[in-house]
Amino acid sequence: MKLSFNLRLSQSLRLTPLLQQSIKLLQASQSELNQLIGDYINDNIFLELEDSVENNLASQTNFNNSNEASLKNDYSYELFDTQIKNQTLKEYLIENLSIFSFSDRDQIILLILIDSINDEGYLIESLEKIIEIIPFEPRAELKELENILILIQNSSSPGIGARNLSECLCLQLKIIKGNIKLINRAEQICREFLNLLGNKNYTALKNNLNCDDKELKETIMLIKSLNPKPGLIFQRIQPQDFIKADSKVEKFDNNWEVSLIEDNSLRLKINDEYQEMIMKKSSKFDKEAKDKYQEAKWLIKNLRERSITIVRVSRAIMQKQSEFLEKGQLFLKPLILKNISEELDLHESTISRITTNKFISTPHGIFELKYFFGSTIKNDDGNALSSKAILFKIKELIKNEDSDQPLSDKALSILLKDEGIQVARRTIAKYRIALKILPSNQRKNI
Repeated sequence: MKLSFNLRLSQSLRLTPLLQQSIKLLQASQSELNQLIGDYINDNIFLELEDSVENNLASQTNFNNSNEASLKNDYSYELFDTQIKNQTLKEYLIENLSIFSFSDRDQIILLILIDSINDEGYLIESLEKIIEIIPFEPRAELKELENILILIQNSSSPGIGARNLSECLCLQLKIIKGNIKLINRAEQICREFLNLLGNKNYTALKNNLNCDDKELKETIMLIKSLNPKPGLIFQRIQPQDFIKADSKVEKFDNNWEVSLIEDNSLRLKINDEYQEMIMKKSSKFDKEAKDKYQEAKWLIKNLRERSITIVRVSRAIMQKQSEFLEKGQLFLKPLILKNISEELDLHESTISRITTNKFISTPHGIFELKYFFGSTIKNDDGNALSSKAILFKIKELIKNEDSDQPLSDKALSILLKDEGIQVARRTIAKYRIALKILPSNQRKNI
């Protein structure tokens, strides 16, 4: 066997710990950053929060995201409390059903059924499939599972444990007291004619239900008051589960000024006592302690650079979107990452990271920085328009349309053309789908 040596040159990118940390902090959202800072503080004795930040945090009240929405309709039916619960659905079901006395066999069936219910509240496996995975001897019978499933459905928030949308809605209708004929019509639609309701085929619904326009409208209002995903009211509520802007733009003396929102920044510093010790008695500290000290200095430096970069990028974007600031979303200008990266002499990947999950407060609301980038559409004057401005325009036209005669995609295209904006019908359809708006025939009222 002949041995030989080959020399090959290759290029590879190796990120230093400092660069890795910088990238991690740069792409972190505000809530992720707060979590990272907490982890760093717990892991590094040289780090601590500035006193003013600690005092500020101590004085703040907790955010209560109750998202309360009472399900009341014109007939004063109170179906169930839809306030978000601070527990998971599985925790709720186990806690709620623990008051019953189960045999060991039934308890296993119960836990497997609960484990097969997804976050929306639906049983996602068939009872036949569940039987196959239950290690029982003798084999579990379908009736055993059905009895326990009925117990779950009747002892939980209405609709939980349903196997499909029809069953989910019918379970909720069963607990309503009131106009019997109205409730029976709603149940019939939910059992037999959900496809007709989904397609807004009102003529077929009236024929099948033998009812008039008014009765059908009342029935549909009742069905719309139901919750198609009842399990979603159960979730762990975190204090950071809401959007906080990282920067803001405000007008002073006819000039738009961008600044960092300091309240959201957890400012770190080196612990004075430990820093003095390591400076005076450096030889007594082992390598790990010195590395932690260096890591602490790097982190503070990277956090400062992150803040500076957010302000620089936010300012550059707002300078190019001055018409948006003055007049609103219809006046968004086309913008690409390259425009900002060249102006600030930063790589496009850096601009992408700093604009993702970073938000700016403007006179027209809070927007993700990435929102201000978009493709270009030319109007008749040859001026470039942002595709997001077109999206907003389409949304506004549909919002203000006559609900008895909703605008078709072709009609929307003609209306935009009248304003000097050339957008093909197919493009209108694509934008409408992106906005999650139904076609005109499904938007029409009875």
